[in-house]
Amino acid sequence: LEPFKIAWMEEPILYDNPEALAAFAKEARVPVATGEQLFTRWQFRSLLELNAVDIIQPDICHAGGISELKKIAAMAETYYVTLAPHNSNGPLSTIASLHLDLCVHNSLMQEIFLRSIDRYNEVLTRPIEVIDGYCVPPEGPGWGVELKEDVLAKYPPVDYTPVESEPYVQF
Repeated sequence: LEPFKIAWMEEPILYDNPEALAAFAKEARVPVATGEQLFTRWQFRSLLELNAVDIIQPDICHAGGISELKKIAAMAETYYVTLAPHNSNGPLSTIASLHLDLCVHNSLMQEIFLRSIDRYNEVLTRPIEVIDGYCVPPEGPGWGVELKEDVLAKYPPVDYTPVESEPYVQF
């Protein structure tokens, strides 16, 4: 895979087999990333101790918010592991993740779905700007944004597919 210059290989082996992931990472010549399905720093610990991962991808909505992600990032930093937070949960998680990225030393990059930016910006009082591939967090107190509740009302909650029904849990 080296000739393709990929940024990383994501979850080549599921997180629940850290020994196998460590063996894979030892032989891989591209960075290995995982973590979007982990919820606590204790779940990241074994991956870090076994040198099973080069990049961790905790999700701010699943792994305890900014405080817990700061702890996870600090623990990863002691193993020279970088952070690329998973993010597929909407405009507020995007804003929170961007703020997290600004306050940890080992932030590598932030996952963001560019096709969603217009919708995110529709419901935020200040837009998320992407300039030359970089997100610029909104300035201002707190998060720098608020939700436009009248616009948000146009997007009522819908049913979702629980993780338990997704194909990768069939392995």
